[in-house]
Amino acid sequence: MSAGNRSRSKFGSLIGVLYVGHTSCKFLIYATRNAEILTCHELPLQSISPQSGWIEFEPLAIWEKARSCLENGLQNLIILDINPLDIVAIGVCNQRETTVLWDRTNGEPLCNAIGWCDTRTSAVVGGILQRLRGKKNFLKSVCGLPFSNCFCAVKLRWMIENVDGVQNAIDADKALFGTLDSWIIWLLTGGVDGGIHVTDVTNASRTMLMNLETCEWDERLCRFFRIPNKILPEIRSCSEVYGYINEGPLSGIPIASCLGDQQAALLGQMCLKAGHINCTVDEGMFILFNTAQEIIDSDHGLLSTVAYQLGARGEVFYALEGAIAHAGSSISWLKRTLALETPMNDSMHTSSSTGLLPEGSTAQMMLPICSPVGAYSNPKTVNSKKLRVDVIFVPAFSGYYSPYWRYKARGMMFGITLQTTPQQILFAAHEAICYQVREVLEALAKDCPTWPRTKLTVGGDLSEQPFLVQMLSDLNGLSIERPQTSTPACLGTMLAAGLATEVLSIDQFRQNCVPPIDVFNTAFNSSQRDMKFRRWKMAVDRCLNFDSVSESDPVKLIFDGRDPDYYVRCAIPGSLFFISSFALIVISEMLLQNGIK
Repeated sequence: MSAGNRSRSKFGSLIGVLYVGHTSCKFLIYATRNAEILTCHELPLQSISPQSGWIEFEPLAIWEKARSCLENGLQNLIILDINPLDIVAIGVCNQRETTVLWDRTNGEPLCNAIGWCDTRTSAVVGGILQRLRGKKNFLKSVCGLPFSNCFCAVKLRWMIENVDGVQNAIDADKALFGTLDSWIIWLLTGGVDGGIHVTDVTNASRTMLMNLETCEWDERLCRFFRIPNKILPEIRSCSEVYGYINEGPLSGIPIASCLGDQQAALLGQMCLKAGHINCTVDEGMFILFNTAQEIIDSDHGLLSTVAYQLGARGEVFYALEGAIAHAGSSISWLKRTLALETPMNDSMHTSSSTGLLPEGSTAQMMLPICSPVGAYSNPKTVNSKKLRVDVIFVPAFSGYYSPYWRYKARGMMFGITLQTTPQQILFAAHEAICYQVREVLEALAKDCPTWPRTKLTVGGDLSEQPFLVQMLSDLNGLSIERPQTSTPACLGTMLAAGLATEVLSIDQFRQNCVPPIDVFNTAFNSSQRDMKFRRWKMAVDRCLNFDSVSESDPVKLIFDGRDPDYYVRCAIPGSLFFISSFALIVISEMLLQNGIK
């Protein structure tokens, strides 16, 4: 009897998706007939920051949260009087690049997992670039990635060089490496008792160790980073049965899909053809442009990556990607660190009152409904010149990713006065998200000049704010389509598992599971957009050159007690000094002669 006919509930076959992200872990259970989420259990993940720029996680704590989500999700299903036996498969979706290293003989992590936006590897990256004379794209033609803190190979290299016991474990053939998907699947399928050590092509393409053309580990890349091939997981497609859950209430259920979260979102939003593009706005922000079977080597700061492979014999689809390290995380930082707890509705109203939202835009039309009592009731009565926002916020907390890939860049805020309000700073943080999207889209237009820049599909937690989506449309001059789901990555993972178990097809999914779409159209003209974007680019330039001031720079030495005029005198060319001196002598002689006469 097929999996679809075995079901005993009115919802038909069910698929579970375990999502392990940067800030949370959750387990969702979908009805495959219409992609309805029947239940979801979510728990926060606690990051650890022992030093400035370090972001790490306890791998066993992540596993405990994942197990708890699975167990509670099933309990919720029973409470709803739905039979857990209707679950035909589960899929795993994860935040990419977080790096885990563990002992395969006892299942103990060899150190804490290093988060994707951790900056401790700056010395490793700097050493490599010094050796290569600054050629950050030296390996890009093979793996699709430039040298950066965020990719797994440099994190793994740091672990080997700096964590006691790692090299010994590797030498003793005990160490296993993986991204979060590999760690979770290994444990789900038995761990030390025969756990399957695998990853999929999307996660493997973020390590700097996989050859994009062959979708296999590349010996040259492994030698370059001095990483032994034996610790790496087997690379599989995104949609196939990797193994079966070893124990617990889901024992015997196949694990039938695995994708990195951004590629899963591309799949979940049905961006399946060349030219389709989606943008996921969460803690970070990622823009993926489907290039089908063509690998495009960007000359303008974008990454070449695997989009998906549906089945072991399926064609590999590729994508160009723009990666932005901080989007929602920058807003969270402002609220947490600077105590800017003003609701975004206030920011919306204030920004409109200051003349930043054109009359007639969607965000402004929402103001009378969303604005709190006590705010300006009529923006037209406010003197917009006095309140105009001039704050620019560049959130380069972990360096600047696409399109510059400058790991030493740092975040800055410009234009602050005594009159600057919390609303204005929060508004600037939302603008920063939109400007970074524009930088990526402009780089994409240069790499793919035939792409019609007219439409962008967005998703992710922050896309639930209509204000932000409208701002994206206004500042980029694009029509924005927002599917009415906050979990496009989990939806794509569900689709991949359904394809692997043959309870879904692409056509069925397109007909029954694609959510309705909200459309946002721009209300700015091009001159308004370009003027604001020029100011942003000037601020970014200062952030990118944050580390360019050397110890011998006069600007710094002036404050060491030296005479400030010393540098001015030193800057005067000698020829000008002699010419001016000669001229003064001649003039004085002429004056003396005239006086004598």
